Amino acid sequence: MEQLTKAQQNQLTKSILEADVAPDCDIYNLFIHSVCSAMKRSGFSRPVIADRMNDALRAQECDVDQAKLNKWLAPSQPHFMPMHYLPALCYAVRSTEPANVLLKPILYKAVDQRAQLLQQHAELQMEIEERTAMQRYIAESLLTDSSDE
Repeated sequence: MEQLTKAQQNQLTKSILEADVAPDCDIYNLFIHSVCSAMKRSGFSRPVIADRMNDALRAQECDVDQAKLNKWLAPSQPHFMPMHYLPALCYAVRSTEPANVLLKPILYKAVDQRAQLLQQHAELQMEIEERTAMQRYIAESLLTDSSDE
């Protein structure tokens, strides 16, 4: 196996956000495909998805409707969905896949905070059980040593 140069080693340890070489972020068609797939999996019609987006975008001036969704999701159209609508879209289709597609070129992923907390809770519970078992072992060892004397 060949040795990496200092520059290559440095590149491997850097965040992609600090990398000298830009990531390939040409993902528009992949994004559109992921949105359409998420819409199908959601089981909602486009008018229902538009209504769900409007529910999530309470304070916005622009009402989302089926015509706007169609324009935003047609690669041939020059209109794009405003990026600040992405959380509402993810809510409407019940999926973070569209956000993950956008983040993938920079090696990031949308993370479910609830899932993280559940995982942390499980890890802490296991740690408690391990410490309890260790405490029991120590107590039994002390009792065994005391009875031997």
